[in-house]
Amino acid sequence: MHPDLGSLWTAAGVVSGFQVTGFALRINREIDVSGKGDITWIPPADILNLLSIAVSMFGVFVAPVIGLGSANVPVKAFGLSVLLLAAYPFALAGHYDMFNPRTHRSWSYCPRQEQVALVIVGVLAIIYIALVALR
Repeated sequence: MHPDLGSLWTAAGVVSGFQVTGFALRINREIDVSGKGDITWIPPADILNLLSIAVSMFGVFVAPVIGLGSANVPVKAFGLSVLLLAAYPFALAGHYDMFNPRTHRSWSYCPRQEQVALVIVGVLAIIYIALVALR
Protein backbone atom coordinates (compact mmCIF):
# COMPACT_ATOMS: atom_id res chain seq x y z
CA MET A 1 0.00 0.00 0.00
CA HIS A 2 1.44 3.35 -1.03
CA PRO A 3 -0.78 6.22 0.08
CA ASP A 4 -0.11 9.62 -1.42
CA LEU A 5 1.75 12.20 0.64
CA GLY A 6 -1.34 14.35 1.18
CA SER A 7 -3.21 11.42 2.75
CA LEU A 8 -0.26 10.66 4.99
CA TRP A 9 -0.04 14.28 6.06
CA THR A 10 -3.72 14.28 6.95
CA ALA A 11 -3.51 11.04 8.94
CA ALA A 12 -0.27 11.99 10.69
CA GLY A 13 -1.59 15.46 11.46
CA VAL A 14 -4.75 14.15 13.08
CA VAL A 15 -2.92 11.47 15.06
CA SER A 16 -0.23 13.94 16.18
CA GLY A 17 -2.91 16.43 17.22
CA PHE A 18 -4.46 13.85 19.51
CA GLN A 19 -1.03 12.94 20.87
CA VAL A 20 -0.15 16.55 21.64
CA THR A 21 -3.53 17.06 23.32
CA GLY A 22 -3.02 13.95 25.42
CA PHE A 23 0.47 15.07 26.36
CA ALA A 24 -0.85 18.50 27.35
CA LEU A 25 -3.32 16.80 29.69
CA ARG A 26 -0.47 14.81 31.23
CA ILE A 27 1.59 18.00 31.68
CA ASN A 28 -1.39 19.70 33.33
CA ARG A 29 -1.62 16.76 35.73
CA GLU A 30 2.04 17.20 36.63
CA ILE A 31 1.48 20.93 37.14
CA ASP A 32 -1.35 20.10 39.57
CA VAL A 33 0.93 17.65 41.38
CA SER A 34 3.68 20.26 41.68
CA GLY A 35 1.15 22.70 43.14
CA LYS A 36 0.61 20.22 45.97
CA GLY A 37 4.33 20.19 46.74
CA ASP A 38 5.09 16.84 45.11
CA ILE A 39 7.91 16.18 42.65
CA THR A 40 7.17 16.22 38.93
CA TRP A 41 8.64 14.29 36.04
CA ILE A 42 7.98 13.15 32.52
CA PRO A 43 7.73 9.37 32.78
CA PRO A 44 9.32 7.15 30.12
CA ALA A 45 5.85 6.29 28.81
CA ASP A 46 5.30 9.94 27.93
CA ILE A 47 8.78 10.12 26.43
CA LEU A 48 7.67 7.24 24.19
CA ASN A 49 4.70 9.37 23.10
CA LEU A 50 7.04 12.30 22.39
CA LEU A 51 9.31 10.01 20.38
CA SER A 52 6.32 8.91 18.33
CA ILE A 53 5.44 12.55 17.63
CA ALA A 54 9.05 13.33 16.68
CA VAL A 55 9.25 10.38 14.27
CA SER A 56 6.00 11.48 12.67
CA MET A 57 6.96 15.15 12.41
CA PHE A 58 10.41 14.50 11.00
CA GLY A 59 9.71 11.42 8.89
CA VAL A 60 6.30 12.34 7.51
CA PHE A 61 6.50 16.12 7.27
CA VAL A 62 10.09 17.38 7.29
CA ALA A 63 11.93 14.64 5.36
CA PRO A 64 9.80 14.88 2.19
CA VAL A 65 9.83 18.68 2.23
CA ILE A 66 13.64 18.85 2.34
CA GLY A 67 14.01 15.91 -0.04
CA LEU A 68 15.59 13.57 2.48
CA GLY A 69 15.31 9.88 1.64
CA SER A 70 13.09 8.14 -0.83
CA ALA A 71 9.37 8.51 -1.42
CA ASN A 72 8.84 5.56 0.95
CA VAL A 73 10.31 7.36 3.99
CA PRO A 74 7.03 9.03 5.05
CA VAL A 75 5.11 5.74 4.88
CA LYS A 76 7.76 3.89 6.89
CA ALA A 77 8.08 6.72 9.41
CA PHE A 78 4.32 6.83 9.89
CA GLY A 79 4.33 3.08 10.52
CA LEU A 80 7.03 3.42 13.17
CA SER A 81 5.22 6.37 14.74
CA VAL A 82 1.98 4.37 14.98
CA LEU A 83 3.85 1.39 16.45
CA LEU A 84 5.29 3.62 19.18
CA LEU A 85 1.89 5.20 19.77
CA ALA A 86 0.22 1.79 20.06
CA ALA A 87 2.66 0.89 22.84
CA TYR A 88 2.11 4.12 24.75
CA PRO A 89 -1.03 3.10 26.72
CA PHE A 90 0.65 -0.14 27.79
CA ALA A 91 3.74 1.72 28.98
CA LEU A 92 1.57 4.28 30.78
CA ALA A 93 -0.43 1.54 32.51
CA GLY A 94 2.88 -0.02 33.50
CA HIS A 95 4.04 3.32 34.88
CA TYR A 96 1.13 3.20 37.32
CA ASP A 97 1.72 -0.52 38.12
CA MET A 98 -1.73 -1.41 36.83
CA PHE A 99 -0.99 -4.84 35.35
CA ASN A 100 -0.96 -6.62 38.71
CA PRO A 101 -4.00 -5.82 40.84
CA ARG A 102 -2.43 -7.46 43.91
CA THR A 103 0.39 -4.94 44.21
CA HIS A 104 0.48 -1.30 45.22
CA ARG A 105 1.94 1.42 43.08
CA SER A 106 5.72 1.61 43.51
CA TRP A 107 5.99 5.37 42.92
CA SER A 108 9.32 4.84 41.19
CA TYR A 109 10.30 6.80 38.10
CA CYS A 110 10.21 3.75 35.83
CA PRO A 111 8.63 0.73 37.56
CA ARG A 112 9.27 -2.83 36.41
CA GLN A 113 5.95 -3.05 34.55
CA GLU A 114 6.80 0.06 32.54
CA GLN A 115 10.30 -1.29 31.87
CA VAL A 116 8.82 -4.49 30.46
CA ALA A 117 6.48 -2.55 28.16
CA LEU A 118 9.36 -0.36 26.97
CA VAL A 119 11.61 -3.34 26.29
CA ILE A 120 8.84 -5.02 24.29
CA VAL A 121 8.22 -1.89 22.19
CA GLY A 122 11.97 -1.45 21.75
CA VAL A 123 12.28 -4.98 20.37
CA LEU A 124 9.25 -4.47 18.12
CA ALA A 125 10.66 -1.15 16.86
CA ILE A 126 14.00 -2.80 16.04
CA ILE A 127 12.21 -5.60 14.18
CA TYR A 128 10.08 -3.04 12.31
CA ILE A 129 13.11 -0.97 11.33
CA ALA A 130 14.98 -4.10 10.21
CA LEU A 131 12.03 -5.24 8.10
CA VAL A 132 11.50 -1.90 6.39
CA ALA A 133 15.24 -1.52 5.80
CA LEU A 134 15.22 -4.81 3.90
CA ARG A 135 12.55 -3.57 1.50
